[in-house]
Amino acid sequence: MTDHVSPTEQLVQRFLDQELSADERIQFIVALGRDQMLRERVLEMERLVLDASRLARPAVPDGFVAQVMARTAHAEGGRSATREGGAWSRLIEGLWAPRALQWNLASAAAIACLALIAIGGSVTQALRWREASAAASTASATVAATPPVVLVRLVVVQPGARVVQAAGDFNGWNPSNTPLEQTADGAWTVTLPLEPGRYEYQFVVDGEQWIGDPFATEQNDDGFGSRNAVLDVRPPETI
Repeated sequence: MTDHVSPTEQLVQRFLDQELSADERIQFIVALGRDQMLRERVLEMERLVLDASRLARPAVPDGFVAQVMARTAHAEGGRSATREGGAWSRLIEGLWAPRALQWNLASAAAIACLALIAIGGSVTQALRWREASAAASTASATVAATPPVVLVRLVVVQPGARVVQAAGDFNGWNPSNTPLEQTADGAWTVTLPLEPGRYEYQFVVDGEQWIGDPFATEQNDDGFGSRNAVLDVRPPETI
């Protein structure tokens, strides 16, 4: 039977039976750290031994051992039969005796650490994958919830102005938040990123003069004798 058992199986069995020397145990523990299949085999054998130890011990019929010894003595006869009967007795007792697996502290700790490392690596990868998936979902939801932005360019011609600003619904009517830049031929311009909607605004020249946008297609009375330009920003067309 031993010829059909692989060297690895024999090594695992010797380790479980505490038959390895101190040097062999160290070499075996190092091998466990490198060979995942070997770790799985050791854990499988340990679970098998543990499950076997929990099985109920079968009841031996009264006089079973005596009957076996008597039949053996009758077949063999003499002292050899007596010795054989003693061997049978020891064999029967060994079969029914519960097997206790003796682990030394170093070996048990090594197996536990290796198992935790293997399990921990899988759990860590699973958690990282879950966190990455959650982050991607959150990012997608954020992008979907963010309204599109439209770039709008405002232009006004004021050749003699020193400073031109814009004030409106898009900046809380604070002209200092939106200064325009001067271009050729006395034109002033600014490009604003705006969400779709309707905005009213005016230009402020040199910090004192508030004027409407002469290029605006729609204007509303501001209630102070001037007129606000109306800017209707529409969502970009979906391709």
